[in-house]
Amino acid sequence: MPAFLLRLLLLLAVEAGAAALLRDPGTPWIPVLLAVFVAGSAVPHGTEAEFAGRFLVALTAVGAARLGATAWEGRGLPAVAGLGVLLVFQTAVLMRLSLRGRRRRGRRAGRG
Repeated sequence: MPAFLLRLLLLLAVEAGAAALLRDPGTPWIPVLLAVFVAGSAVPHGTEAEFAGRFLVALTAVGAARLGATAWEGRGLPAVAGLGVLLVFQTAVLMRLSLRGRRRRGRRAGRG
């Protein structure tokens, strides 16, 4: 479980930094969200996540960063609720990817 927590905390830190940057209206949003996407797709490294899993985590990270910036500006309850849903979904996906790899490695070790 420590690897899962490390992945989650790293991604949350990247999203929080991006949300802080996106609060400023003069910030170029494309490079910031592209960096979040790249970090989000790299976070499942060490798991058996393929393209679909990595893309899902990365896309959720971009959405969480954008909704986080909107919620940080005080734009209302829908932004906060959407951010909460995305963070719960992201946590579930990362947990599933992390635990699935561990179960498969345990099965392989048991067979030998």
